[in-house]
Parts: sequence; structure tokens; C-alpha cells
Amino acid sequence: MSEAERREFTERDEEQGDEDTQVIERRRRVLIVDDDPDFLFMAEAALAAHGFLVERAAGGLRGVFLATQDVPDVILCDLRMPGIDGFVVAEALRADPATQHVAIFACTGRRDLEARAALNASAFDGVLVKPVDWDSAARLLHEIIGLRRPYGPTQGG
Repeated sequence: MSEAERREFTERDEEQGDEDTQVIERRRRVLIVDDDPDFLFMAEAALAAHGFLVERAAGGLRGVFLATQDVPDVILCDLRMPGIDGFVVAEALRADPATQHVAIFACTGRRDLEARAALNASAFDGVLVKPVDWDSAARLLHEIIGLRRPYGPTQGG
């Protein structure tokens, strides 16, 4: 193999590596929807420390808007917010073809059976109970993102 051919292959490999890195970074985006600025700040800091690219939405309407403008891989959404609550956010995102495949996790401090029953019948993929154990949450989110294709539903589903 000539030096020119080697250089061409090397350049192609480097370009492919850059594309692979961009896909990995794209697949690690999390949108946090909550009306509590302290929770938004804390969640962003914790998830950023685990390598996620984080965007914050202060409220349900803003969350739906941001999710449909630049689709994240995972959404963490508070249940009780003024305006539209987390259940409405999740239902709206499930109804939109652009976001219907996105993993959506409820974030709530409610532990009662009534809340659990509502969550089981909802459009959420799971629940993170506040105060959130961010190390465990980060592991879960990495796992969920790894199971999903970049632009489609979970594999095998």
C-alpha cells in the first residue's frame, strides 16, 4: 500500500471517528422539565458530571416546546407544575411523531399508592423519586440511551 493510500484510509477513519463521536454526543442529551429552579440547577450539575448534555425547561409548556424543537434522548419531567403538569407534557410528547420514541421519566416526591397508580396508567417510561439518587439515575439513563436507536423506538420494540 502506498503512502498516499495509507493517508487516504487514515483520513477516512478519522472522519468516521468524528461522525461516531457526534452520534454518541447526540445520544446523550437530557431535557429536564421542572418548575423548581433549585431542582433544575442541581439536576443539571449532577447529570453533566456524569457526561450528559443537559437542557433545562422551567415548566411544562416550555418543556414541550424545547423537546419538539431539538429532540432529546431522555426527558425527566416533574409531575406537579403550574400550567400544564407532567402528565399532560408526557401525553403531548407521545402524540407527536417526532418525540413519541423518547424515554420520559417522571420526577416526583410523591410516594403514595394513588400517585403510583396514575403513573402506571400514564405515558411515562419510569419514575425517579425525589430526592433523586443521581448516581443511580445516571446509570439508568445511560442504559436506556444505549438500548434505544438514535432516531427510533427501543430495539426489538
